[in-house]
Amino acid sequence: MEGDSPGGARRIWFTLGAVAAAIVTLLFATVGDGTASDGHQGVLLEFGHVGVWALLAAALVVAAVAGRWQRISSIFALGALLLYATFLVALLAN
Repeated sequence: MEGDSPGGARRIWFTLGAVAAAIVTLLFATVGDGTASDGHQGVLLEFGHVGVWALLAAALVVAAVAGRWQRISSIFALGALLLYATFLVALLAN
């Protein structure tokens, strides 16, 4: 069984993480996170959380498919971190 090998167990955890991140993405996309503003800051506050969670989901999907963390997973995760930092700056400046 695939889950019995170390790579298979990682794949399962990466898949569960990707599903959880996708659910959070959908929640933020449909319900929102309660932040609002105008202009460029408004766009960032409106879609920042969605983007962060979508990037995290993408990182985990790539890792789940490969069965291990990949360089592209790190790029997606770093993108999520940078977007989240930008989101927080815009939120605190609001």
